[in-house]
Amino acid sequence: MSRHFFPGGNTPAGFFTYFNNIAFPGEKTIYLKGASGCGKSTFMRRAAAAFGARGMEAEFFHCSNDPASLDGLRIPAANLCIVDATAPHVQDPALPVARDVLFNMAAFIDPRIVEPHREELARLAQVKKRCYTSAYGYLAAAWAVYQNNMRIYEQFLDRGKLNAAILEALPLLEKAKPSGRAGRERRLFAAALTPEGFKTTLDSLTDHARVFLLRGEPGMGIDIFLERIRDAALLRGLDCESLCCPLAPGTPEHLIIPKLDLGFFTKSRLWPAEFPAHAREIDFFALLGEGVEAHREALDYNDAMFDELAGRAVKTLAVQREAHDRVEEIYIAGMDFAALDKACGEMLEGLLGC
Repeated sequence: MSRHFFPGGNTPAGFFTYFNNIAFPGEKTIYLKGASGCGKSTFMRRAAAAFGARGMEAEFFHCSNDPASLDGLRIPAANLCIVDATAPHVQDPALPVARDVLFNMAAFIDPRIVEPHREELARLAQVKKRCYTSAYGYLAAAWAVYQNNMRIYEQFLDRGKLNAAILEALPLLEKAKPSGRAGRERRLFAAALTPEGFKTTLDSLTDHARVFLLRGEPGMGIDIFLERIRDAALLRGLDCESLCCPLAPGTPEHLIIPKLDLGFFTKSRLWPAEFPAHAREIDFFALLGEGVEAHREALDYNDAMFDELAGRAVKTLAVQREAHDRVEEIYIAGMDFAALDKACGEMLEGLLGC
């Protein structure tokens, strides 16, 4: 089953990226350079299909500003990654030629077609910049309101019950004896705020033998629970995938321990998803002491204000998307797709060892 992630996203502090977590150390990486619309996503999907025909599943990394587009692709069985290395996630090969490849798709753009649009492209760039600035402002305001709820929940969180829940979960790791090696943590996102609203890829990530749903909201201790489980797993030498909150990128929201076929997933009102029937639920609402309901009016008001401000951020990102689509149209008109297709085919043949 293919797995889907967001490597970066729109946050209250601006664009945040975990792009350096797409590839594992030592994996061959193809760095794609070029303008919008020059075929980066198409090449990645073509590569995924080619390796898929050989029985190798892929990890897809989606763009938070256009979820239908790809910012990265990883083929674990081939130790291969392909990434969009253009702004706002500029990257360069760590070992050029020796291992990694720089593929400049901009070389297939006819400047005679694009250059007459120079002023329009500059104007569109300013439109996009203004939209991002406004969207991040709305999102920062939304998150500030949401933190009011977090503080209320934190006030009534029973730390003793939280500790008990952590201790009850730790035996899940006992099958893995300490290996003597350091476990590796891989941080990514399973959700993003996009021009189409809140989007999540959780449906592609919950296929595990053991699945636990953490029902609750920020401020109820879910992040502390996940951090303790993660730290214990890393001590045993187990690799972990920490899927962070798009609104607070340093905070884990979900945790996957692949070697144990084990996953912990937050179930909240912001990120609805379908979960396996065999999933077990841990209710973090039950960890709250008496008195929290006295704040129900404030909690509901804050939720409503968050939704309104986040909705305004989404609408502003949608305006940015319109400008972005026009930029793509200009560059697509200047692309020599026949020559690009030939070059992509030759590169794929080399990667597949044909």
